[in-house]
Amino acid sequence: MQKPDFILDLETQASLSIEKLREQKFAQNLPFMLGELDLRDNQFYYEYANGDISIAEFETHQKHHKTLRYLTFEEAEKLREKFNLLPCPIYT
Repeated sequence: MQKPDFILDLETQASLSIEKLREQKFAQNLPFMLGELDLRDNQFYYEYANGDISIAEFETHQKHHKTLRYLTFEEAEKLREKFNLLPCPIYT
């Protein structure tokens, strides 16, 4: 069953809004959080304007996160490919 046009329009608007937010974060030299991709519930990816991606997690009952490790260049590229992420606008 094909999605109705209004659903496709909403998905397009959401995608454009996320891309704009990502660019704004990078322009402010802030990381962009990529969550719910393939990590545990309390973990997420942070993508940085220079192209780096780290894995971080929120510890139980803590307000702050800790960085677990940075992905290698190859791992970051595979992640972008796997989840069809646009190249970092500042990195490219």
